[in-house]
Amino acid sequence: MLMGFNTDIEHNGLHFHVQTEPRQDTTIDTTVYLRGAVIHKCKTSYKNMLGSPDFSEEALKHRLQEQHRQVIARIRSGEIKPAN
Repeated sequence: MLMGFNTDIEHNGLHFHVQTEPRQDTTIDTTVYLRGAVIHKCKTSYKNMLGSPDFSEEALKHRLQEQHRQVIARIRSGEIKPAN
């Protein structure tokens, strides 16, 4: 069973928690928390990977890492931030 990723980052004096995990419904969910509240969600499908002869747990792990990194980059760029 593939586990997800959890990262705590600080940006502009705020502490964000980013959690990415695979779901049984063939989606990858990334959730951004700030002070325990959800401030952003990103959900993508990996269903298209399942039929591929190259599909493996390692390939799915790479896709999870990539989505996790992209969301962190969006926080650092200021694109994902708390609502005013």
